[in-house]
Amino acid sequence: MGFLRGLNIVVLLSIAIFIAYINYFTDHLIGYETLLTKLLHSVIIVLVFYVIKNIAEDIIKIKVHDNKERYTLRKAVSIIITFLVLASLFAVWFRETTGLIVAYGILSAGVAIALQDLLKSIAGGLIIFISRPFRAGDRIEVGDIIGDVIDIKNFSTTIMEIREWVDGDQYTGRIVQLPNSFILSGTVKNYTKDFSFIWDEVQIMLVYGSNWKKAEEIAIKVTKDAIYDFEDSAKKELLNMSEKYFITSYDVETKLYMTTRDNWIDMRVRYVVDPRQRRKIKHMLVQKLFQAFEPEEDIILGTAVGIDIMRSSQITVNRS
Repeated sequence: MGFLRGLNIVVLLSIAIFIAYINYFTDHLIGYETLLTKLLHSVIIVLVFYVIKNIAEDIIKIKVHDNKERYTLRKAVSIIITFLVLASLFAVWFRETTGLIVAYGILSAGVAIALQDLLKSIAGGLIIFISRPFRAGDRIEVGDIIGDVIDIKNFSTTIMEIREWVDGDQYTGRIVQLPNSFILSGTVKNYTKDFSFIWDEVQIMLVYGSNWKKAEEIAIKVTKDAIYDFEDSAKKELLNMSEKYFITSYDVETKLYMTTRDNWIDMRVRYVVDPRQRRKIKHMLVQKLFQAFEPEEDIILGTAVGIDIMRSSQITVNRS
């Protein structure tokens, strides 16, 4: 590759010297001085930009270690150099201002179309760098992709995916690479920026006639005991957020909300939790709630329809 580059440079330099010799030191091709001068300038332009392109590619090879970014940068440099060469050649061959403006307009449009995805990614990278909508380590949601940001590069963001076929906020094992242009057209939902907690709920279904007051007291006590540290930390973070945002409520205490359904009393325990521990905490809470309700004879979990089916099945078994 180095030999080929050197050979190309020697060839271009030889052509430039040959044209200059004919134009300035001989009497050949008299009357074509303007044409020879333009040819000489064109060859010099191509030679200079060819050297610049090679130097830029060598710098990219040394400084950029990621293969994808290296390829993208080399592609961008190649297109930009080509644009500059064509623009310079137009300036040499077309002296009329109107012609130059039209030519530059066409070239600029072509470059903008060729580099539109790259330019969007560059703009997105600048926005991410300046406004910081997320950082490495944040859990974000972009469209139908949810995961933890594990790397932010100049042109792309890398995410460790969660959910999909996994029923819970746990990793699938897939690495998703998004071009930074997504920040320009999509909505980014950040689970951990400034406030590192989310609210979650556990559903409790009680049969009508159950002691719902006792069930409510037990559910709130069990949940509070399990996530006490989260409540305390979440309240401190909300207070800190009030210096940056207009916060209207600082209530992070565990609450229970109840409504009636056709065949059961629907109770929802609402609590704050670390988003990365949501499934683990929910599993633990359900276990503790079952253990707390089990000895209570006046608290029956389930629905009236479900209880009737169970009783009918038990009667059938006994008769058999």
